[in-house]
Amino acid sequence: MKIDCHTHLFPKSYLKELRRLNLPFEQRLDERFTEPEKRVEDMEIADIDRQVVSLAVPGVDVASPETSVQLSRVVNDELSRVASDDERFIGLASLPMLSPMKAVEELERAVNELGLKGAGIFTSVAGKPIDGREFWPVYERASSMGVPLFIHPIAPLHGEVYTDYNLLAVLGFPFETTHAVTRLVLSGVLEEFPGLVLVLSHLGGTLPYLVGRMDDGHRVLKSPQSRITKPPSEYLKEMYLDGASFYLPALRCALDFWGPEKILVGSDYPYGWVGNLSRCIEIIEQLPLEEEESAMIYEGNATKVLRLDNL
Repeated sequence: MKIDCHTHLFPKSYLKELRRLNLPFEQRLDERFTEPEKRVEDMEIADIDRQVVSLAVPGVDVASPETSVQLSRVVNDELSRVASDDERFIGLASLPMLSPMKAVEELERAVNELGLKGAGIFTSVAGKPIDGREFWPVYERASSMGVPLFIHPIAPLHGEVYTDYNLLAVLGFPFETTHAVTRLVLSGVLEEFPGLVLVLSHLGGTLPYLVGRMDDGHRVLKSPQSRITKPPSEYLKEMYLDGASFYLPALRCALDFWGPEKILVGSDYPYGWVGNLSRCIEIIEQLPLEEEESAMIYEGNATKVLRLDNL
């Protein structure tokens, strides 16, 4: 079985609510973004058996804290229905991170009542870095529940530097993931909650390339803000990456550091040039893997992280 752990779905009820609230939404979406059944043919062609679906940018934190709570409930109710109607789809909750304690409540509702398998969060919340202490209750609860948090980039705070040459998706998003996760590590979140399961989108941004530099910087520069007792690499090793990077040398670099037991299939479907279902499988097939290692990446790691064997 092959499980694609990085795909996006925009529930129609969410889009309708955005319109009702007069909140901007600038993306043009075809039916694959809103109709689960329209995705099945593409999955069959690519030999994908199941998809993990989550909301993409802009997410639910687009207005007031109260509105974000309302939107998260709309999204999660619909993703629960999608997963219940067709077992090929596995839902991740959206959390109203503008109200961290409400986010804790919604995580509990989404997992315990709706049957979702974890939650997706973005690399910042209204411009605030996600290592901020106000967000730690969410990490504490996810850790105690044993459910994963999928970290996906959102537009950088100073996005204007990426306007030229269409660099937002090319550089802005992977740099956002790199920055956010580095801050999480140095803040001590994983020191405080060692059971926290984090899944990094897009192969962790540029982290596979920068692990050594992070360790060197921590050792030499000795920031007084850092709250960790081990090198950053020791915490990074505990995270999972999805393989939504279709460049073989990058995947080899990630494989060398994390090993096959920490890598998941990821396509970023149905976003055009990055969300290619066939490529996300073809690139894994090019890695120097034993059969049991490929099985980890295709299915085993996702089954463990999402606790699918509890079904």
